[in-house]
Amino acid sequence: MKLRNRPLAIVSFVLTIGTLSLPQVSQAVPSFARQTGMACISCHSMNFPALNSFGRTFRSQGYVMRGAAPLVEGDDLSLPADLKTSLITKLRYELGESVDGGRGEVQWPDEAALLIGGRAAENIGFLLEAGLGPQAGHADTGSGSLSCVNPADATTCVADTGTGESESDGNFLSYKVHFNVTDKISAVVFGTDGLGVGYGMELMNSGAQRSQRPIENRKGFSAYQRLGTASGAATGVALVYHTNSLMVNYSHWAPSWGNVNANILGGLGHYLRVNYFLNTRGWELGLGASMMGGTIDVGANDPADELTVSGNGIDLQAIGEVMGKPTEIYFSYGTAPSESGGQVYNSGSDDLSSMALMAKVGVVNRTSLFAAYGEDHSGGTKVGSEVTAGVQYMLAQNAKLELFSVKKWGEDYTMLMLFAGF
Repeated sequence: MKLRNRPLAIVSFVLTIGTLSLPQVSQAVPSFARQTGMACISCHSMNFPALNSFGRTFRSQGYVMRGAAPLVEGDDLSLPADLKTSLITKLRYELGESVDGGRGEVQWPDEAALLIGGRAAENIGFLLEAGLGPQAGHADTGSGSLSCVNPADATTCVADTGTGESESDGNFLSYKVHFNVTDKISAVVFGTDGLGVGYGMELMNSGAQRSQRPIENRKGFSAYQRLGTASGAATGVALVYHTNSLMVNYSHWAPSWGNVNANILGGLGHYLRVNYFLNTRGWELGLGASMMGGTIDVGANDPADELTVSGNGIDLQAIGEVMGKPTEIYFSYGTAPSESGGQVYNSGSDDLSSMALMAKVGVVNRTSLFAAYGEDHSGGTKVGSEVTAGVQYMLAQNAKLELFSVKKWGEDYTMLMLFAGF
């Protein structure tokens, strides 16, 4: 059977569901909602996991808001009376000519996770994300296939060598412990096997941290995700300055996870991330910039192995309304320069760059439509592009259906996902 008509049928089905009159009030139940007694939409923009201004404040302060939950308090003690937990689940069906011979694939559990987090003390918060699934992992080393602008000219061809980022098959673990030194200065100790160095602290939804995104296809809407500079293993300490309008994050880190042998004084990398927010004419704007660099000494060998990281980027988000409809716009541009001997995000001899643009509009009754475009360049030559179009429907504040189709060089596919937090 031809695959091309199936996505249209699924889109029609989801849009039909989106017009039904389901109950309009739903209560959020994940761990932070339990702690604060507040609904999901208090912190999230249009739908989770993208953040709004209140969600940014809650995160930058380290999840320590007292809220409605009873506390156990005493001298130097202030923590919730019970442990706040959540179960995050994704059930996905992917359909494409290269997916299991064109039959499609049910992906379960896909990034299912047990989240434990919140207030540990008056000025200390924490978050633990433990993946649930088969214990298997691998690195994205690419397919080795060539992408050519002009097949007759070998100089326009680039081999797919992958991003080098860590990928897991249903199994992952991330943690952070957030210390509020003052009301504007924090230190965050963090480690993740896949969410990138931005996991230490990131307040924008433009893909500078892998899991904080407005749609499921992270590489379709974010230049950082296309390059891999905001994904993969990361362990370090983030020193953060934050106000309502400005966040500055300097992280001393390594692109590794778990028990890492490293020279923490002079042998780690550097990551600088700035978020700036302002409101104008009914729009909430966010401007971001990232820089990373350095050579990291890791491993038990003497001399130690060396990993070089290098990447820069700028991004923009705009959240507001167009003709009375909630609207979000995202733009990002990033580079991964080549380095002598190669680096984690670019093993080739040419500089890499990517750009991405996305728009999302709420249309009717908890249904939104989105479209995104991304493209990649190597040495100034375009080597790939990708178009994403889809629909989201909020079954509840903590449960959504998302359907999208992707058209890109080499492989087209369609995915239907149920994403929920309990």
